[in-house]
Amino acid sequence: MDTENDLAALLRRQDGVVSRAQALACGLTRAAIDHRLARGLWTLLWPCVYLSAAHALGPRVRVRAASLWLGPGATLIGAGAAWWWRLLEEPPEVLRFAVPPERRVRSRIDVKVVRRALEGARTILHGVPVVPKAYAVVDAAAELGLHGGAALMDRALLSGRVTLESLRRAHRSRLGRPGSAIVARLLALAAGGARSEAERRAHDLLRAAGITGWLADHHVVLPGYGTAVLDLAFPAVRVVVEIDGWAYHRDLPAFRRDHARQNALVLAGWTVLRIDWHQIEGDPDAILALVEAALVA
Repeated sequence: MDTENDLAALLRRQDGVVSRAQALACGLTRAAIDHRLARGLWTLLWPCVYLSAAHALGPRVRVRAASLWLGPGATLIGAGAAWWWRLLEEPPEVLRFAVPPERRVRSRIDVKVVRRALEGARTILHGVPVVPKAYAVVDAAAELGLHGGAALMDRALLSGRVTLESLRRAHRSRLGRPGSAIVARLLALAAGGARSEAERRAHDLLRAAGITGWLADHHVVLPGYGTAVLDLAFPAVRVVVEIDGWAYHRDLPAFRRDHARQNALVLAGWTVLRIDWHQIEGDPDAILALVEAALVA
């Protein structure tokens, strides 16, 4: 056994993190471990989990260290799992891990432990036990709430890394847990309800703001294109608000049709504004300001 080379390879694979059991398995003695700690070559992160001084303490280190501390029976879930799958840009402040119901371990400040039987719904990703992608998206969406969950689910579906049916199966497996109602609503929006809800919300916004002169589903004939049905039009000033649902619904043919239609509208003298469900739900005041600016331009 080549202790130093084996240990160096392990540290590279694990972002500089190693457990006491792993170090001993590589051939290090307990005295050698204590020597590294005493000289500052290693830092104690969790009980019996160390970080090499040659590696920075970053988000990946946090995940690995918590996973090693909790042991092989623990599984990364929630927003942390979605981030580990690279479906979220930033990791959560608090990582969540599921452990078997009979396990007795306390949560810490930045690690929340939940007792949950996953019934085999786990995989090993870059050396860390984690729930599958679809389960991670659904669990994280419940954790992030309506707006954050919608952005995550839309991004995951658009990437093609999960399907709507896989998300539905994952949702069924966690029915009754916190956030189930939010996930159910998000799945309904993802199935096609986002666009109709966005249209309804846009109409409500304009009415509440006292903005008039608009027509929904307005038909116009465009030279070189034909008849187009405009989502929300101000015919007197030739301003149209095109309303989208979620990004993942816009496949390449639809994208090209949208471009051809938008170009035809611009050539016919229309000002085209595009908004979507995420914008309407996230910042309705900005939508109103955009429309008002277009009407007076």
